[in-house]
Amino acid sequence: MYKALIIDDEPKIQKVLEIKLNEFCKDIDIVDIAWDVDSAYKSIIKHNPAVIFLDINMPGASGFKLLEKFEKITFEIIFVTGYNEYAIDALKVSAVDYILKPIKTADLVTAVEKAKIRVEHKQIIDNYKVLQHNVNNLGSQETQIAIKSAEAYDLVKISDIIRCEGWNKYTKIFLVNGEQLLSSSNLGSYREQLEPYDFYASHKSHLVNKTKIKKYLREGIIVLKDGSKVPVARRRKEHFIENVLKTIYIS
Repeated sequence: MYKALIIDDEPKIQKVLEIKLNEFCKDIDIVDIAWDVDSAYKSIIKHNPAVIFLDINMPGASGFKLLEKFEKITFEIIFVTGYNEYAIDALKVSAVDYILKPIKTADLVTAVEKAKIRVEHKQIIDNYKVLQHNVNNLGSQETQIAIKSAEAYDLVKISDIIRCEGWNKYTKIFLVNGEQLLSSSNLGSYREQLEPYDFYASHKSHLVNKTKIKKYLREGIIVLKDGSKVPVARRRKEHFIENVLKTIYIS
């Protein structure tokens, strides 16, 4: 059994989580339910849970404030949030699990199964500390992104990424220091994560950091600050010129 703690100030959400976990995740043992950061902290110290279900928006302090109380996080976290939650971008780039309200059973079961695997393999990752940093840098390229490889995560500052290139079902990440990372996630996932941070999909196989654009050639080629050249799809040229080129300063 995996000891678990529900942390949410909404009685309805508490009950939904409790019912669904009891019915569909029978090896999850709910040891307590907390309603704010202070009660959650006390409960975690008392019960030492393997997994917590943490609401982000709670009265008094956000769920992120709870993490700041721990020098080292030894439990898995599944965040529970609303569709319009301001921090969803930070959750995505930090590669932490979250489920959206209203809670769908399939999403909950999937998140629980992934958390159990990490618990069994003792893979309490550093991404929660990265998340804390990212929440304080929302929308900024100072945000760090967790790049998933076959065996681990590489934590990279977004401003250090020049471009991403789709390569079969993988993604090549090109960094300012000349290093290349190969991610096991496809380009579509990086487009979703990075577009809010000033990246542009110039082509179905290319995603560029707009702050790294050096020059645009009229034949439809972007020249980046590392000298690499990336095509702009024919159907995107007009959009690129009007919505990207005219809004950035090219040195």
